[in-house]
Amino acid sequence: MFKKTVTVFLAMLLIFSSTGLFSANVTHAAESKSSKVVYLTFDDGPNQYTPKILDILKRKKAHATFFMIEGNIKQNPKMVKRIISEGNYPALHSVSHNVQKLYRGSSNNVAIEMEKTRQTLLRVSGFNSKLTRAPYGSKPYMKKPLRDALAKKGFKMWDWDIDTLDWKYNRTQPRVITSRVKSGLKGKKGPIVILFHDSRGTAQQLPIIIDYLKKNGYKLEVYNPKHHIVKNFWNDRRF
Repeated sequence: MFKKTVTVFLAMLLIFSSTGLFSANVTHAAESKSSKVVYLTFDDGPNQYTPKILDILKRKKAHATFFMIEGNIKQNPKMVKRIISEGNYPALHSVSHNVQKLYRGSSNNVAIEMEKTRQTLLRVSGFNSKLTRAPYGSKPYMKKPLRDALAKKGFKMWDWDIDTLDWKYNRTQPRVITSRVKSGLKGKKGPIVILFHDSRGTAQQLPIIIDYLKKNGYKLEVYNPKHHIVKNFWNDRRF
């Protein structure tokens, strides 16, 4: 009887596999799960607003990825260490944050600045990060020669899916930050990367945004280099 049951089960499994029903269901479940994953990312810190952002993340049991400027890393070593110790991921956002210095002239400029930022982060915290974000986004600035030089150094590069425009609205209309997150989620399949900055208005709206995401079934994850996802405007698979 046992052998008969096993034979019937294997036969049914073979039918499901051959028709694609089993794999389709598994794929759909995986897609459904990943579509509810959100990465909160913060640019330009650490600065005076970073502690409040960290307080909120800790209180809400959430984590984020911080793209940091080299000079700010040097000036705020304790804050950098706190970012890491509380389970957030430290990433690189250049030295100059300047269009002319980064994207004009040598195709090695971006790679050089990211490498300097990496070394400073490593020296300050002992953390070796290879994740970068090009200031102002990789399009249109990060043409192929710049990307080639960055890839040659082994760096990864993230852009974003939702731009909150908090750099524009954080002082005058901080509620717009939240509304842009809500509207930006509509119709998007995950995983979804949201762009914020370490700013006053963003810190003000962050609890509301986290509550909204959790209420709507989104899982807030932090970057993990062991499970890297491609997320750049060029769809360059090297990054």
